[in-house]
Amino acid sequence: MTGVTSSLNRRVNTLGIMQPYFLPYSGYWQLMAYCDHWVIFDVVKYNKRSWMNRNRVLHPDSSKPFQYIHLPVKSHKNGEEIKDVVINNDESWCSSLKGKLSFYKRMRAPYYEDTIALIDSIALINDDCFPRFLAKHFEIVMRAIGLEFSYSFASDMSFSTSEIGRPDDWALQITKHLKANIYINPHGGRDLFNEQKYHDNGISLKFLKPRLSHYPQGKRVNFSSGMSIIDYLMFNSLEATRDMLTHDFDVIHKG
Repeated sequence: MTGVTSSLNRRVNTLGIMQPYFLPYSGYWQLMAYCDHWVIFDVVKYNKRSWMNRNRVLHPDSSKPFQYIHLPVKSHKNGEEIKDVVINNDESWCSSLKGKLSFYKRMRAPYYEDTIALIDSIALINDDCFPRFLAKHFEIVMRAIGLEFSYSFASDMSFSTSEIGRPDDWALQITKHLKANIYINPHGGRDLFNEQKYHDNGISLKFLKPRLSHYPQGKRVNFSSGMSIIDYLMFNSLEATRDMLTHDFDVIHKG
């Protein structure tokens, strides 16, 4: 049974914290699925060169591995925090996105129509606040896949920032604030973390490493990994997607 909530009304065991990304790759969703609560980290500077408002899908030209998809945002001040960024709904981003995805139909992707319907439901989100729109699009996709998703925003919390001196202190302070037992991070950032510091605060530190197992991408001979979840949904059922998000990874410790 799928339960989706944006309010925290129970004790957190496993916590994940990340900046919000638009239709991210499978590893991001695996991390969300593994946690019993997710914090949308919206109190740091928005980086237009990051993956926050863009991702990748297959390119119509098979000699090219990918093309970008975007969620447009309005012009903002340099250094503006993620929580203050606004989506540019003046641009018909949904039509543009579906136009880029139309070649999946020509590829006879078996779940093309279902995936487009999911995108249409995302386009109906009535919120131009960038992180809150993305939170709602997480909800929609997780609900469709059949996974629970409980979340909150860092900007709504009153955790202490006075002890933040290193990058890993953000996660430590938020985890302490929510009284979580386990904090899990993408494995790519493990060198930034002091495991002993977390241990001293009674927190188990873990890292999730996606396997990125191959799946059929139409008639493409060369597999393109790390695509947006949209690519996976085009070629796999919701049941297969749920199984991938809950099993196709390894959880490791820093060492």
